[in-house]
Amino acid sequence: MNKLLVESANAVRILKFNRPEKINAFDAELWQLFADGLNDADQDASIKSVIVTGEGGNFSSGVDLESMVGEGGSDYERPFNNCIDALINFSKPLIAAASGRAVGGGATILLHFDYVFIDEDFKLKYPFAELGLVPELGSSFLLFDQLGYQKSFDVLTTSTWINAKQYYDLGLVTDICKNPLSKAIEKASALSLKPTSSLVETKKILKKFMQPSIQLSRDLEDAAMKKLYGSDENLKAVQAFFNK
Repeated sequence: MNKLLVESANAVRILKFNRPEKINAFDAELWQLFADGLNDADQDASIKSVIVTGEGGNFSSGVDLESMVGEGGSDYERPFNNCIDALINFSKPLIAAASGRAVGGGATILLHFDYVFIDEDFKLKYPFAELGLVPELGSSFLLFDQLGYQKSFDVLTTSTWINAKQYYDLGLVTDICKNPLSKAIEKASALSLKPTSSLVETKKILKKFMQPSIQLSRDLEDAAMKKLYGSDENLKAVQAFFNK
């Protein structure tokens, strides 16, 4: 089974996570497929924007912990970082259509999108503290930048579910709608009528302000993750997580 479904129509590329039995969790293969899908769309002159969504009624449950343990950190780290690079460097409009659940990495990737459409039943969780770990994908800075210190610390450490309205009220969502994918396609169609060069250059300017801080965030997160991953507290936390 292809873990990433790819469709193209009317200058729009749709990337769909396709591991519904795992709530679209990311193993090393899916991280790399997603990175390749983004890079291919970025280099394809016929594509003006990309929509990312999930199969089976959910966006993504983030890192597949069982898969990560089986493959080992060394096999996992390269495709993971390739995907972060692809997300950060993607030059065209990037639109998320998220239903159901988004957890961990499936939640933090949304911070890199230009538009985020969710449905009324959507809920999100940052479980890093619950797992004895730290945030990832530069989310430490991105949440701090959007929410300020106290709110971002609370959001990242409580590990509780955030519902659609709460997430919207945090200012991290473009719109709550009945059909996020239809809304995303509508937005992509509107964007396709504008000169791509203007969209790309505008995005480049806005992203330039954040690049040094995102890189610093990634460096700090990577160092802390290496310090905590595999520790007694982390292993106990992960076992408790699985026991749930």
